[in-house]
Amino acid sequence: MKYGTHRDWQPENPSRRGRSNFDYTTALGSLAAALLVYIIYHIYPLVSQGLLW
Repeated sequence: MKYGTHRDWQPENPSRRGRSNFDYTTALGSLAAALLVYIIYHIYPLVSQGLLW
């Protein structure tokens, strides 16, 4: 008998994930982008005017 690796890379049930591909990576990226926008538009002007430090 020839030994080899199992090459089934497809998930068992492809419809199991549903229509939405929103996962933790997407949530973390969105949160990081929102934080960056918040810093640029709210905190950076205060720092540049010397009001925060």
